Amino acid sequence: MTTIWDTVKSMLGSLTDEEPKPPLHVGEVMSLWTLLTIYEEGQLVYEVALNTTTDPELRHAVENAVKESLEDVQMIKQFLIQESVPLPPVAMAKPDSNPAGIPPGVKFTDEELANFIMGKISACIALCGQSISQCLRTDVSVMLFRSMGRLLQYSAPYRALMRKRGWIKVPPYYYPPGG
Repeated sequence: MTTIWDTVKSMLGSLTDEEPKPPLHVGEVMSLWTLLTIYEEGQLVYEVALNTTTDPELRHAVENAVKESLEDVQMIKQFLIQESVPLPPVAMAKPDSNPAGIPPGVKFTDEELANFIMGKISACIALCGQSISQCLRTDVSVMLFRSMGRLLQYSAPYRALMRKRGWIKVPPYYYPPGG
């Protein structure tokens, strides 16, 4: 049986060997392209959140997410350009606005914003995990793993804030029959 250390050694060895990299396969391209699209759409969600919320803790968590997400956007964009993969179209940035000027029927609540952002983060974590399992190229796996690690890291403040404010959506508990 292979140990975790054997696996790490093998992965690192494949990153440093002189063997030419095979072209990306369609699954790797689709995963990276989809992840980039979600990240860029996420930037719009973050802009809406920053324009909408007055909660200082949520605002701080969103500002951190913007910075972390931009690093991943640039990393994936540069990689796709280097591999001659066309980039997805990008929506227009949202202009800055005053949260007090947004009518209540249009404005997202802080709870809605936090849950929407956590939903996007969760979807990206799942996509990264699935994509890593399908990668043949180690450099793509490492890039996805790095992105997944960042997602996990910056999801922590949302989870803590959501627990603190009672915003977490908890499914019903399961009690087995006869238990």
